[in-house]
Order: sequence, then C-alpha cells, then structure tokens
Amino acid sequence: MPKLLVATCALVFATLAACSSDDKSIPTEEPTVQTTAGPVAPALQPAPAQPLNAEFIEPQDGVIELTASGQKFTQNYLRIPAAGESITIRLTNNDNVPHSLRLAGLDGHFDTDDDAVAIPTQIDGGGVGELTFAPQADGPYTFRCDFHPTTMGGQIVVGSATPGSAPPESLTETATPLRTFGPEDTETPTQ
Repeated sequence: MPKLLVATCALVFATLAACSSDDKSIPTEEPTVQTTAGPVAPALQPAPAQPLNAEFIEPQDGVIELTASGQKFTQNYLRIPAAGESITIRLTNNDNVPHSLRLAGLDGHFDTDDDAVAIPTQIDGGGVGELTFAPQADGPYTFRCDFHPTTMGGQIVVGSATPGSAPPESLTETATPLRTFGPEDTETPTQ
C-alpha cells in the first residue's frame, strides 16, 4: 500500500510539473475582451404634443430661452450642435396656470429615471424654471409639460439628427432585438 501511495504521488507531481512547463512552443490564445460602446442613440421618442416650429433655436451662451403662453410652448424646436455639451433650458411661464418641463431620456419614455426635469417641478404663472441637459448621444429628445401633456410639447435635436428621426441605421444594426410575447407565453414580461 505505501508503494502505491508513493507511485500515485509521483505521478501527480510529474503531471503538475509538465503542466507548469515554461515551454513557449505551446500555442496560447489571447483572452477576448468585449467592449460595449456608450449610449448609442436615444430610443424612438414619443411624438411632440404640438406641431414643431418651422425654425429651430440654438443655445446662446449655453442657454435656450423658452416661453409657455396660451398653454403652448412658443418655441418648441430646439437644436444642440453635439452630444456632451451641457445646456440650460429656461422656461418662463406667461400663463396663469402652472406648467412644467420634462425631457424624455435615452429610453424614449416619460416618467422614468433618465428624464430631465426643470426645477422647480411646478412653474407657477409668472415664474421661471430651469432644466440642465447634457445629452449623451446625438438624436431627437422629446419634451413636454406634465400638466398639459396632450397640448404642450416639443423636441430637442442633438447633432445632425432630424426631428422625429429614428437612430441611424448603422447604430441599430448591432442592436439585440427585444423578445416579443404572444398568447402562448405564460410568463409576464417585465419593464
């Protein structure tokens, strides 16, 4: 029995020694590193609640001035030259009813964690609110008044995108499609 134990230990030691050889002639594979790009583009955004102005306005010294009047945004087509630039959107309420300013984020939905919201969240008549926005990607972003979501809205277009445009095709080619659920599925989809 001791001879068998010694022989087994010798075999294990020889195997370990062979595996830890410094022989560089054995081909090795480099590790694969997967990288993920930053935010690609905003998801398809909701349509603005009111028709967009024919002409866009751009920031002046990092600020875009908006006015709420007649329960409409008087300027509702905004353009920012490139993603990554932080701007302030200043909303002056010329109505006698409260307004707000909420911008749908990259997910393309309102009332989610990535929305940008003016401070104060309720801008009373005669008041002013400000929203600071630093878009992470080029594309259109939709904004609205939470008090009048069906009549007050607009769009900020970042970079070379056009109002209401979908993400560029080159950016969507590598996207992973979402699973669709049919009546035969028993699990409930989560959002």
